[in-house]
This record gives sequence, C-alpha cells and structure tokens, in this order.
Amino acid sequence: MILLEVSNHIIEETLMLKFENVAEEKKPEAVEVTFVDFDGVLYHIFLYNISNPNGDKIKVMAHGADELLKRVYGSYLVNPESGYNVSLLYHLENLPASKDTIVHQAGMLEQNCFASVFEKYFQFQEEGKKGENRAVIHYRNDETMYV
Repeated sequence: MILLEVSNHIIEETLMLKFENVAEEKKPEAVEVTFVDFDGVLYHIFLYNISNPNGDKIKVMAHGADELLKRVYGSYLVNPESGYNVSLLYHLENLPASKDTIVHQAGMLEQNCFASVFEKYFQFQEEGKKGENRAVIHYRNDETMYV
C-alpha cells in the first residue's frame, strides 16, 4: 500500500535536519539525495539546492506555474540546474528563525506546480471568460488531466 500525502516528507525531513544542524551551530554536512516519488517525479537535493524535473509534466508550466512558484518561493526560486525544470536554493546564513514554513513549502513543490493549472482555470470561471474552457495536460502516456 502506498501512503499518499500532500507534501513530500523526504524533502521536509532532509531540510529540517540540515537547517536544525545549522541553528545548533553544528558543522554543515554535504548532502546529495536523488529520489523518485510515487508519481514518478525525480527530485535532486544537492547541498541545499532542491530541483524538480517534470519531464512531460513541464506542460503545467504553460498554465502559470512560473508565476505561482515565484509567489510561493520568492527569492528561493533560482534558475533551474541543468536537466531540471525547477530549482530552489536556500542560503544557510539567511534562514528565518522559524524554518517550518519554508521546509513545508519545499515539500509542496510538485503540488504547487499543479495548483497553477487549477488557479488559472478557476479564475477564468470566476471572470466568465469564454474560449478558455479547459486545460488538457497529457501527464503520461496513459494519463491525461482535464481541468
């Protein structure tokens, strides 16, 4: 059985451990973690840079994901590393006192990419825009998402 959760606990636990070590003035350790979640999304945590390549899932970017990611991640959003579509960078010397929020936001990266599609089309519906009826995203060879 697969336990499906909204956020990615591997990202959250890895960042929280490293951020706590810095707060306790322990020596920062190098980190390089690459993993795939249940949905086939590949993540790469390198030192404190989180990247997420969406492959065919890049199609959600055409529906406003860039704007939503800028709004959610602000200065943590940087140019993607080679081979990835989204990268977040956390500078250890500039972390906020309460790290829970940024750690949780990092764990929500994939969900935030998809949220942009829903936000865009819900906004169209609220405004009564015609001609913007739906988004069709061919998520995988055998899966298509209609919004």
